[in-house]
Amino acid sequence: MWCTPDRSRLKAWRRLSSGSKCWVRGSVTSGNVKNAESARVSTPATLVEKVDKKGQKVFVWRTDLLKTKDHWEDWFKGLSKAFLSVLLPKQLVMAGTERTDKELTIALMQGKFKLELLPEVGHAIQEDNPKALAESLRKFVTTFRIHELADHKEVITSVSGKKILIATS
Repeated sequence: MWCTPDRSRLKAWRRLSSGSKCWVRGSVTSGNVKNAESARVSTPATLVEKVDKKGQKVFVWRTDLLKTKDHWEDWFKGLSKAFLSVLLPKQLVMAGTERTDKELTIALMQGKFKLELLPEVGHAIQEDNPKALAESLRKFVTTFRIHELADHKEVITSVSGKKILIATS
């Protein structure tokens, strides 16, 4: 069993052997998932088996995220504005505040949304600490009485320009 690490976080663990310990280590090391138990379940679906130049079977990431790099910045443009434009109570769940932009920081200080920080989680918050996330959402729904907004409907425009109907009826 072998793993080929790469110094770049974006390319990390691009090639994995068939051993589940390697998959788990690759996911946890890359920061995608910090919960090893979750990585055992979710990581295999993100890999495909291929034959390398030497004729050996190896596992590689199903999606080469580096090929989408040119679109990363555009994906985030307008995202904070779209989030803040929703007129319903809102909560943002994050691992830390180091990636919040100026618009979100100002809106947070103005009380326009609730921020819930879940330390010790990676990119997949719902996998790393599902109990803490569920409890956070339960408190949010209860505190802001979201269930009472069942008749409220709102149309928002997504970042891509698509109209989305938000309704809880």
